[in-house]
Amino acid sequence: MPTLSKEQLTGPDSPWGAAFDQMYLGLCRDRVSILTALGFYAEHDLPPPEENPDANPTTNEEEELRQIASALTVAAAASAAMPAGVLAATLLKVSKNPGLFFTRDLPAPVEWAIACDYQRADEPPGTHWRDVWGDQVAAFPGEIEQPTELNIAKAAGATSERIQKTRKAGRPYNQADQILADQLGEIFRRSGQPIRRRRVPVMRRDEVADVEGGPIYDFIELVLKPLRVYLHERHLAPVTTETIVRRITDDFPKTD
Repeated sequence: MPTLSKEQLTGPDSPWGAAFDQMYLGLCRDRVSILTALGFYAEHDLPPPEENPDANPTTNEEEELRQIASALTVAAAASAAMPAGVLAATLLKVSKNPGLFFTRDLPAPVEWAIACDYQRADEPPGTHWRDVWGDQVAAFPGEIEQPTELNIAKAAGATSERIQKTRKAGRPYNQADQILADQLGEIFRRSGQPIRRRRVPVMRRDEVADVEGGPIYDFIELVLKPLRVYLHERHLAPVTTETIVRRITDDFPKTD
């Protein structure tokens, strides 16, 4: 008989603010390369400035970088060590008793998971994820509304069901990969660039080898730097560009 996972309804203080600052500052160091990969300067008819990690970003640059930093922060918190079975069981418990959410004592991965599926009405899930975070992220751009018990219950139930469907026996589910695929994929799509997986030649050990690459790979590789540092410092599961791009491009064919 399979072992049923027990829910975990309390956790330590959420490190949202500190994690966001670390992601944002890390992105600022490579802001020109990142924004060039997104076509930001071309869209605004601006020449790319010289890379200067000490320079302050403009208001428009800051807005773009904060969106990416938010996606990385969500993934960072979701990477906290909580087995998929425990996460799904906790979400199921919250879906049946959404009042548990409003105690603000749930572990960070649970709240991140709810945020990614939260809906006020019929908008795409996760559009108003800041509602779930509440006053702790009031300084972030975007309107914040008080979440309702009904919407919390729906989000928790949807996330629990998705995790159960995507779990594979003997293989841990890394929720961060899907979060990054969803949010970074959407950011890249807004740049208007096509998203394709293709083979590109690279030099390895003095020999030419074909690997998957392209603009989406370059973008993801650039923005993952601060998140990888964060995960490594805390001995959390790593994320890989290949896995994230594969999830982004599930509906897109490979091209040569």
